[in-house]
Amino acid sequence: MSSTLGSETVDGFGYGIGVSVGILLLIITIVLASYVCTKALQQQQAPPAADVGSESFVGLDEETIKSYPELMYSEAKLLKKGCADTCCSVCLADYKGNDSLRLLPGCGHLFHLECVDQWLRLYPTCPVCRTSPVPTRLADVQVVPLPSRSGG
Repeated sequence: MSSTLGSETVDGFGYGIGVSVGILLLIITIVLASYVCTKALQQQQAPPAADVGSESFVGLDEETIKSYPELMYSEAKLLKKGCADTCCSVCLADYKGNDSLRLLPGCGHLFHLECVDQWLRLYPTCPVCRTSPVPTRLADVQVVPLPSRSGG
């Protein structure tokens, strides 16, 4: 009778180990699958990396970027009294008195020089309001009248 009792104990122990290993493998599979899915989703949502030599480069050229006003934060505080801009909206760091800032024409938003220059090389719009800082001349816009509907 003792030999039968011993084999039942080993069978139960083996069954327990098998179930434990199965659960462990299931957990590992779920973790790996969620990691792969999350990584794939991040790659789909991430904007494509802009290559300086790439033809898909859609930002502004250096000459245009450098033409925008550059000033120190201490000057900007005097120039724009009552302005609530105390930090760069690109890097979220607070401005200091000796920080070089760039003022975007049109909207008048201020950013750290390095931050907004890098942004404008990738995107041709203001990081805050998304308006284009590139001035458009009204003379370049051609107005074409719409055909009128004749009542009849």
